[in-house]
Amino acid sequence: MILRTHIAAATLLLTCALPAWAQFGSNESVTRELPIRIGGTFVLENTSGDIDLVGTDDTKVVVTAEKSVRALDKASLEDGRDQTQLAFLGDARILFIKTIVPPIHSGRWTSGIKYVVRVPRTVNIKIVSTNNANRIHVADMRGNVVVNSFNGVIVFDGVTGPTVVMSANGNIFFNAPQALADAILSTANGSIEVRAPAGSKFQWVAETIKGDARTNFTVNGTYIGPRFRGSVNGLGGPTITTKTLNGNILVLQSGTHVASARSLRTIVPPTDEMRATEVQRIEKSSVRSNFRYVTTLGDVLIGEIHGNADITTGAGEVQLGIVFGDCQVVSKGGPVTLGDIVRNLTAHTEAGDVVVQSAREGGTITTGGGIIRLLFTGGPTRLQSGGGDIVVRQAAAPIYAETQSGDITITIDPASKSEKVTAKTAKGSVLLNVTPSFAAEIDATVITSDPDKNKILSDLTGLSFRREQIGGKTKIRATGRVNGGGERVELYAEDGGIQISTRGLPATR
Repeated sequence: MILRTHIAAATLLLTCALPAWAQFGSNESVTRELPIRIGGTFVLENTSGDIDLVGTDDTKVVVTAEKSVRALDKASLEDGRDQTQLAFLGDARILFIKTIVPPIHSGRWTSGIKYVVRVPRTVNIKIVSTNNANRIHVADMRGNVVVNSFNGVIVFDGVTGPTVVMSANGNIFFNAPQALADAILSTANGSIEVRAPAGSKFQWVAETIKGDARTNFTVNGTYIGPRFRGSVNGLGGPTITTKTLNGNILVLQSGTHVASARSLRTIVPPTDEMRATEVQRIEKSSVRSNFRYVTTLGDVLIGEIHGNADITTGAGEVQLGIVFGDCQVVSKGGPVTLGDIVRNLTAHTEAGDVVVQSAREGGTITTGGGIIRLLFTGGPTRLQSGGGDIVVRQAAAPIYAETQSGDITITIDPASKSEKVTAKTAKGSVLLNVTPSFAAEIDATVITSDPDKNKILSDLTGLSFRREQIGGKTKIRATGRVNGGGERVELYAEDGGIQISTRGLPATR
């Protein structure tokens, strides 16, 4: 009970959704026809909203975008409409369409854009869904297709070109045509279903850590640990790779029922190494001493540890309530949720979110791909994500935060007069919340192709601004000493903005 209380409290504090009683809404639709080369590249980046892309025999791209905004009042509705924009960039060689929504905006509105796109079927496609989409659908394409999504179902119909799909939480459905090509389908927390004509011949790589792989095809192959590699209907043909941490894999003949599929474990006898990967689960309300646990695959849920914690799992979920000593958690894949860590913290997962309620002495929090949320830190803390947002709600010590793709939000403890802060994102925005009397040596840099949207804004005065052109992009830099100077604050954002805000935090005396 103690564990779940800590986790529930953390979840409650970190959730920020628009109330269900938001009554004001609007929908706007726009259609554009754009030229593109036969072998060109089409890139679509959306923050929130469904995407339906279909290949045609035409020579142009036809895009219909429907913008939807919901708000708590009319003024917020207009604000959301103004701040949710659609950008058409590039040329006939590389056509780029992007939804632009400021990551730093009022919580009184939400928005999204639904896209229906028709493209020449020989064009190369890249789709990026950075936040939320209920469904991404791609059909009848011959060119290369790459989809990178955080949430939502991904469906492929009749795609004959090489395909790569990477998802954090979504299910993947791949309906293959007779003419197959190489496909890499991967999701951390979702399931994968592939359907192909009965006579299809291909190589199959299947890896699932906590789920099962099933098929009704004729299969030969072998397991190496949790990974199966073999052939379907004989040797030769393209390779279909299916990989998930926590979901199931199905590879079925078109038109057949799921019930006809058998587990690969019954078709291919498991090795001793594979048997060792069965999921283990440790669940305790309290441990009165130091706790050390190492497993190839397992979940760990513990309410209290009255000593040091040292946990390593090849893949699995880790949830800890309170740890009175040092805490080290390493997972090859899975979410990590921690409550109150009294001493030094080291937490890492290869794929998954990390949520920490309190790191009293600071530490290091990293994820290969996921969101990091830290409610409070009282010591120097380093946070790094291979792709995901980083949120620090209260920092009373130096912070280093870096993500390859995502927004960074850091709020400095109101009692701190000055703190060393480094925040860097390769694709996103940075928001730093401080008191009006916060003292620092500030060096902030934005590199963007849209300087009218991505700016440096500061409620603190005393900064000098410079602009210069670098490789077709604009570099905006703001430097200066604020409130007499203090610790160094270094902020860096590409394809996003930087804001230093004093709103909502009182001045210190």
